[in-house]
Amino acid sequence: MKSYKELLNERANEGTALRQLSTDEAQGLKSILLEIYQDLAKICEEHGLVVMLCGGSCLGAVRHQGFIPWDDDLDMIMPRRDYERLKQLLAEGVMGERYEYLFPEKGKDSLCMFMKIYRKGTKCVEMGNEYTDFPKGISVDIFPLDGANANALVRKLVGGLANGLRLTANMVYEATYPVSEATRSMRNMSGAGGWMMNIRGLLGKILSVVPHRLWVNWYDALVTNEKDTGLLAIPTGRKLYGGEVFPANVYLPPRTATFEGIEVHIPNQVEKYLTNLYGPNYMQLPPVEKRERHFIVDFDLNSSE
Repeated sequence: MKSYKELLNERANEGTALRQLSTDEAQGLKSILLEIYQDLAKICEEHGLVVMLCGGSCLGAVRHQGFIPWDDDLDMIMPRRDYERLKQLLAEGVMGERYEYLFPEKGKDSLCMFMKIYRKGTKCVEMGNEYTDFPKGISVDIFPLDGANANALVRKLVGGLANGLRLTANMVYEATYPVSEATRSMRNMSGAGGWMMNIRGLLGKILSVVPHRLWVNWYDALVTNEKDTGLLAIPTGRKLYGGEVFPANVYLPPRTATFEGIEVHIPNQVEKYLTNLYGPNYMQLPPVEKRERHFIVDFDLNSSE
């Protein structure tokens, strides 16, 4: 089943008027994302924590030495032990009053199955988060880097269960929280996309007898693994549980790169990492219709809300 993000991009390709940021808005957004990264990187350095760019942000560092021109987010990974320590530090207020954060934790619901750190005083409301109580500021995403079982059969079983929980949590989320007309209109997409959105909606309603927060926390508990198994994975990443499993030395120790004029960390064997995500021609620019976009409902660099 296609992800919500893939369906959004299909919807945009049909010519639907989904809002994208102007050039000035996108530049302002990137400036704040870079500030968040620098503040976070400083905290990680002070406490001996490893944080690396991943996904499109890592590709941007390698191919563009900065943001991918049409991209407008910032993604990072951290070894699970460091990720858990960062959660503690955030709860202690280590990043001060300028930030708020969200991640799966017992007794609370979470927008995502990974960590998000938000800059207060800004607004960047994505589709699907229009009418929730979750933070809505400009944010960076941090994905935990978990140990993966060395036994291939066990790893496949855990991965299948994890991917099923992740899909279920996403469908229940869509059925639980009210959304805008723009989001609802995706059910009228032509072809398989429309059918898929309607199926997601039906399954989400049925499965929402179990609260969204439980699905998220069950998923997080299943994939959390601080053990040194020789293999590392990014369960919450774009390729799901089994899509980014590598020997630990592919990720660690990190290597340095340049991103918008500052030094950052990226996976150790970055060529292997990026080839897995984007194919062997990752240094070539993709055609316009294949470029991933992000769509927002409301945006403000200086929000008082």
